[in-house]
Amino acid sequence: MRNFLILAVVSSVLSGCIVSRVDPEKPELPLPAAFPAQHGETVQLPDPWWTIFNDETLNSLVIEALDHNTDVAVAAARVAQSRAILGITNGDRWPTIGVEGDVSRSKDSAYVNTTPGINRHRTIYTVQGAASFELDLWGKYLRASQSAREQLLNSEYGREATKLSLTGDVARSYFSLIASAQQLASGRDTLATRQESLRIEKIRFDAGESDEFTFKRAEADAAATRQSVHQLELDLLKRTNAFGVLLGRSPQDLVDRAITAQRTELPAVVTLPAALPSSVLERRPDIGAAEAALNSSAYDIGVARAQMFPSISLTGAFGSVSPDLDKLFTNPAEAWSATGGIFQPLFQGGQLRSNVKRAEAVREERKAQYARTVQNAFREVLDSLQGQALIAGVSQANADEVAALTRATELAELRYDQGDIAYIDILDVRRGLFQAQIDLVAAQRDALLNTVDLALAVGGSLGERAEPLSASR
Repeated sequence: MRNFLILAVVSSVLSGCIVSRVDPEKPELPLPAAFPAQHGETVQLPDPWWTIFNDETLNSLVIEALDHNTDVAVAAARVAQSRAILGITNGDRWPTIGVEGDVSRSKDSAYVNTTPGINRHRTIYTVQGAASFELDLWGKYLRASQSAREQLLNSEYGREATKLSLTGDVARSYFSLIASAQQLASGRDTLATRQESLRIEKIRFDAGESDEFTFKRAEADAAATRQSVHQLELDLLKRTNAFGVLLGRSPQDLVDRAITAQRTELPAVVTLPAALPSSVLERRPDIGAAEAALNSSAYDIGVARAQMFPSISLTGAFGSVSPDLDKLFTNPAEAWSATGGIFQPLFQGGQLRSNVKRAEAVREERKAQYARTVQNAFREVLDSLQGQALIAGVSQANADEVAALTRATELAELRYDQGDIAYIDILDVRRGLFQAQIDLVAAQRDALLNTVDLALAVGGSLGERAEPLSASR
């Protein structure tokens, strides 16, 4: 008989696991064997990824942001919340044990207790321990615990994704700040030449060697350049303040410790090699987070299904009840009770079945989100990988344009001094050169930003700043 009971309990537990077991049905997406190979000299992505630029200032700024940025603090708090929720959920799988004690004092009515000489006042002392436990035959609490663990994993991946994204934002802001400072320096140099040209034209106009039209064109050109410089100053100011917030600096530090570009020129661009699809899937935290969310939704279906089956609970109490405090823990004062109960839902207006359907719909949503995350990951890699050569071509074309317009400006100024061309001709060449110089810096900046995007797209490593995942996939 004993063996039969053991076999029955084991069979029930195994059948319960089968009842609540659900396949997450992770989408299988066709992936290319490899990304298109890149021509020319390439370098491997280091660990951490941002050290590829060999810039100590950038390295220190990234560390400062990781230490003080509020988004990282928010992500860490969410991990702590998920870990606490996992602890709460795991607690449902254990018995509930408690102890209580009370003292009651009462007086019987004289019409109820009519025995002469009996004391109508009574004092009862009670100390009692109680325990209750619900048998998880259908895996309801097991699946709930597994779902909470996947949610913890999701939040941990989210934390790492936030940190990785932050490092990319710091690098982008850093290079954009240098580029803005470089463009502003070019604008101020151009403004100085415009003002010098205006001074010379004023002397020529006053001497009657030039007409008012030429003088006013020079005056307008200087004003337009001055306007461009002010716009560049405003752009640099906004980038500086935004960078300070990104680093997590206080409002006071935004004033007292304003960031300045230490470099006068942008660093050299580095070209990254192609990465295999498997490396993207393994390294990108956003894909890991999407997979954990999908797995959690599958466990939630198991919880919903288990709620449709009977729940069996056991309750026991053991204690001591006595009218005298000194006899409270004696053998005659002992009292105990044991209760077993079963509850089978029969009718709840379709709520249980609807709950299962809702959980299944959530899984379908998470499947689509997982597929979209993978698709976006490969799109980002392809965009940045194929963009390396294209942006390099843009940058080279800008450099050629600057070289040509620099020489053209020299020739135009020489011909203007000789009286061979009008002032409007030299203005056109100067404006073209100024804009080409601005565009060249922008192209060099975009090439660096593309390298940042590619490093993040292939799941760049955080080095020592990466935190281990406490929940295994």
